[in-house]
Amino acid sequence: MKDDKKIAYVALGCFLILFGILFPVQSMKWSSWIYENIEISLESTDSGRLVMTALSYITWYSITFSFIYMGAMVISHTLSKRFFSIWNQLMFSGIVLASVLVYNRMYHEHYAYIIHFLLLGIMLFLMNFIPKQRYFYVTFLLILVFMLFSVQWLNLIPALSNFGFGTDDFAVSMKITDEYLTNQKLFNTFSTILFGVFFLIAIIITTLLHLFSKQIMISRQYQQQTEELRETKGALIETNVYKEIHSLVHDLKSPLVTVEGLISLLSLKVQDEKSQSYFERISTSLEKMKDMVSEILYEDTKRELEVQELVNYVRSHVRQEDPDIAFHMQVEENLPNLYINKIRFARALSNVLENALRSLKDEGGNLYLDVEQHEQSIHFLIEDDGPGIDAAWLETIWEEGFSTKNSSGIGLPFVKNVVHQHGGTVSMESEPDVYTRVKIEIPVSEKEDEEDDSGY
Repeated sequence: MKDDKKIAYVALGCFLILFGILFPVQSMKWSSWIYENIEISLESTDSGRLVMTALSYITWYSITFSFIYMGAMVISHTLSKRFFSIWNQLMFSGIVLASVLVYNRMYHEHYAYIIHFLLLGIMLFLMNFIPKQRYFYVTFLLILVFMLFSVQWLNLIPALSNFGFGTDDFAVSMKITDEYLTNQKLFNTFSTILFGVFFLIAIIITTLLHLFSKQIMISRQYQQQTEELRETKGALIETNVYKEIHSLVHDLKSPLVTVEGLISLLSLKVQDEKSQSYFERISTSLEKMKDMVSEILYEDTKRELEVQELVNYVRSHVRQEDPDIAFHMQVEENLPNLYINKIRFARALSNVLENALRSLKDEGGNLYLDVEQHEQSIHFLIEDDGPGIDAAWLETIWEEGFSTKNSSGIGLPFVKNVVHQHGGTVSMESEPDVYTRVKIEIPVSEKEDEEDDSGY
């Protein structure tokens, strides 16, 4: 998650908390109506009106604290590196309790803290079963609303007053009225029943969502395993195809030598200027074909190449058609030429880019390719803001056969092998749910006189 996105989410969380704290100011008529109906219930000895007033009181406070809890969750989730870590839970609880403290000080209220300690404990426990997926906030809000409706009724149970419940002005006034009208029988019974009903609804919803999430997770794991098998099969087929191509390319050596000899012979026999220019162009094309054949057949075959030409070649071979993925590419100007095997090194860069694109295909995001010079080496930096990789995998991810849900386990060892053959280094760092960065360093070296292993 980039800094600008973090700032936006934190700002949203602060706005929700501020809106919740200021909600009583925006709903003065509502609070006045509650006070008036408490008085009318007392004067007219109307217990039915008192029940309706209690429902309005529960709704009013539930709306207020829904905004505060949602704002606290957005902020803690944004600032915490890991979902539902201890630090995340402490931050969430601290923001909620601090907001309640501000609320009490601002309105000179005595709203019970024990309610929020109880509610925080319940919500933190239930969050272990809430699906951590795209609609987490909607699910969290749904369960939160039912839990708020549930625990708020504890404030109106007279039997719990000695334990610190129901200390705010509304709750105290309604319990006094209930004591006068029904000798506390109404709220002791009615509030306990509604507490149990809404609490049970919240538990049922959480359980159903948890079971549904597990079913989806199992289905996705099955799909991922199927995709892995398909990719591995494709990679193995590609390896076999590469071997066949290797043999076919090797067979091109003989006709190329023949064509080269015939062109040399024709250039000696036909001396007119126009024909000679054609022969030179044919010879130049043959030399390029010989270089390509050598790069494919022999790993150590290298030639001088401009960095921009290499990057353009790689970019043309990487397919990126997802509109939700933004590809950002920046190449420093006036970079020195590299002395590399174009085909193999381009394939290595393509593998890294394709892995990054694959990690972004579900949620979308940004992919960055930056090329720059540092002292006597060229750095290729490939970074994405996808799901990231667990730290425990970073060392073993380069091993043959290692695979995750995003890789068949064949591409990265090839990347490491090619980079090392060019005297370079490759490293990867990642932070789950934040970024993954691959850095390839290739030393800048002068072209050396090498024996042509191709035999030409």
